[in-house]
Amino acid sequence: MSKFSIVILSSMSIISTTLITPQFPVNAQPRTSRTCVDPQPVAQRVALTLKADKKVTKDNKDIFQPIAGKASVRPGDVIKYTVVAKNNSRCPLKNLILKQPIPRGTNYLKDTAMAIDGAELLFSIDGGKTFFAKPMVGTQAAPATSYNYLRWKFNGLMTSNTQVKTTYQLQVK
Repeated sequence: MSKFSIVILSSMSIISTTLITPQFPVNAQPRTSRTCVDPQPVAQRVALTLKADKKVTKDNKDIFQPIAGKASVRPGDVIKYTVVAKNNSRCPLKNLILKQPIPRGTNYLKDTAMAIDGAELLFSIDGGKTFFAKPMVGTQAAPATSYNYLRWKFNGLMTSNTQVKTTYQLQVK
């Protein structure tokens, strides 16, 4: 029987938030072929940050500018989120999962989230209960505007003091 752990990170995507506290299942433990013991509490082993940038037009070019403090957004505005997870543990982590809700009042913009570093990118249309590469409604593919969660599952090892970064874009309704 192989030993492995599943580490789930979740954060609330709030436009004015730049630092998020990771949430882990109680039994999440880093494991490799040799057991590595880290005395840190599980919640401190991975640092999760969330950065939001607003799309603006400057000199006839679209650019993203950081959102600081309480920013105002209007219908049609595009927000790019960047999620960074860093392994602060002295042990490698296996099966890292990043899970991001799509806040009410926004829509996911199709094809803006990327499966990075070999991660499997999945979407949910049922509040994060189930995830699929292409969610279906009956026999039809669900529109990206119905997605309410994104999830990246990293199947490899995340070594100590390394990080992964993902981005995705939402549009304000």
